Amino acid sequence: MYDWLAPLYDLGVWFAALPLGGEEGLRAPVLRELEAGRVTGRERRIDKARPLEGRKVLEIFAGTGTLSIEAASLGARAIALDVTAGMLRVASEKARRAGVVVGFARADAESLPFPDGSFDGVMVSLGLHETEGPLVPLIIKEAARVLREGGRFVIFDFHRACGGAGFLQALFFAFFEGETARAWVRTDIQKALMDAGFRDFRRSFLKRGVFQLIAVQKP
Repeated sequence: MYDWLAPLYDLGVWFAALPLGGEEGLRAPVLRELEAGRVTGRERRIDKARPLEGRKVLEIFAGTGTLSIEAASLGARAIALDVTAGMLRVASEKARRAGVVVGFARADAESLPFPDGSFDGVMVSLGLHETEGPLVPLIIKEAARVLREGGRFVIFDFHRACGGAGFLQALFFAFFEGETARAWVRTDIQKALMDAGFRDFRRSFLKRGVFQLIAVQKP
C-alpha cells in the first residue's frame, strides 16, 4: 500500500532525521550496535574499514534499504525485507548506484521466509511504530527465530517523550502518524523481547527521549 510513497520516502526520512543531525544520526547507532555483536562459532579479525565483514544481516521494514546498503558497505551480507514492491525497486536502484551487493525479499515481517538461525543480526529502524499492536510480538518472535545463537536484534524507534519534547512528539503524531505510533510508545517492549527469549536488554535514549535504541541478544 506504500507503493505511491516509494519515490518520496527518502525525502521524508531526510526531513525526519534533521533533529538527529541527518540520516547518519539514524543509521550510525543501529550499525554500531550490530558491530558490537559477535559471530557465533568462529573467530575473526575485525577490519576497521569493514567492521561487519562476515556478518549476515537482515533489515526488516527496510523501506528503500538505506541501512542495508550501509551495512553492505561495511562488509555485511545484507538482505533488505519489505512488504512493498515499490520500496524494494527504489532500494535495488540505490544499491546499484552505491556499488554494493544487497539481497532483497518481499514478505511480511511476522512471517519471515528464512530458515531458523539464518542471520547474525536483525535490525529495524522506524518500522515497528507503523505496525498493529498484536503483530509486534509475532515480529519479535520471528526475529528471534531467524537469528543464530549469539545473534543481535537492534531496534531504533520512537519512545514516549515527556515535557516539552513530549508535547512536540504528540503534535507530530497528530499530524503525521496514526494510532499505531501512539500504541507503540505505550508498549512494554522489554517484556515482549524477554518473552521471545532475548537476553542482555540494552536501551539508550536520543533527542530528549523522543527516540530509543534497543539491542538484545539471542542466547
